[in-house]
Amino acid sequence: MPRQDAQGRWISDDGLSYWDGATWRPIGGPPVAPAGNTPTAKAKSPWPAILIGCGVALVVVIVLGIVGTFALIGSPDFQRSFCNSYTNSDPNLVCPFHPSSP
Repeated sequence: MPRQDAQGRWISDDGLSYWDGATWRPIGGPPVAPAGNTPTAKAKSPWPAILIGCGVALVVVIVLGIVGTFALIGSPDFQRSFCNSYTNSDPNLVCPFHPSSP
């Protein structure tokens, strides 16, 4: 039950607030949150950052794979060895890197 202090103000049961005639006001010090309604800090999940990092890594691997494939195919040594093995299986085949001239 509220009680009165020496100044005649009504004091709340917890002793932290007084009634000013219209609303309860804090007596002093930092405001105190009511019990049961205390905000808790919500920790951020690391999963969005992990998924974004994996996505970026996947794109980098794909791009490097494509660039490496074109670099390999464009290499004269690769073309020569490919054509030698390709035409050895059937002499009538024409190497795709060295089409026959008309």
